[in-house]
Amino acid sequence: MKFKDFLLLIKTPILLILLMIIIFSFMSYFFGFQLTLVKDRGVLMWIIHGLFYQLDFTHDLSLATWFISFIILVIASGFFLIGWGDREKLKISPTRQWFIRLFSVIAFILSADEILLLRDQLGKKIEDTTGLLDKINVEHLGYSWLFVYIPLALAGMIVFIFVFNKLIKNIKSVSHRFFINRYLSSIIILVPLYFILAFIGRYVLMSGTSSSLIPYFEGVLKTGILYCLYNFVLKIIESYNL
Repeated sequence: MKFKDFLLLIKTPILLILLMIIIFSFMSYFFGFQLTLVKDRGVLMWIIHGLFYQLDFTHDLSLATWFISFIILVIASGFFLIGWGDREKLKISPTRQWFIRLFSVIAFILSADEILLLRDQLGKKIEDTTGLLDKINVEHLGYSWLFVYIPLALAGMIVFIFVFNKLIKNIKSVSHRFFINRYLSSIIILVPLYFILAFIGRYVLMSGTSSSLIPYFEGVLKTGILYCLYNFVLKIIESYNL
């Protein structure tokens, strides 16, 4: 089975599971706490409580976060395939292909980051070393990772567009080009929105106010970005028959 066949096979299940995770995450927010107050919980209630917890993408090391990590891993594998693909078939320069390989490495790191929370560890290291948040009455929770990730993400998006612009122009199929550009446009819109919302959420938390639903909308934006990236990579691989 070719990798593109594998991507096509799991495309619909991925969409359905992501939708289920989003639904259960919001149900966990609205009803999860009430479940903890129920006395003499039966087996059914334990199962429901477990589903609310495990399918909530705001909970660390839950099934939801493992699944999101899996999607990033699949996307990384797609970049890997393109990055080490036949350059003559792709009709791109060695520099552009090198950058695609770099995106593959970054995606592999982000997949691990989703489980190991490397960003929070990086943020805590920055805060401990620089004393960045010492004047703010908040524990060092690692929020400073945003100051590293935001400029890198914005720079990465510019390079991403530059690198894949040539690949997209070389695609003969008009319909494939249309869908790829649609997914690329969605990524360009959703990534800044995600980081803006993440920054607002951390700022609200540091100000001593509950961020309420903000982390859940962050999760929705993240799943949207990943699904667009997944389809973007799939269409590129399909178009070049890699």
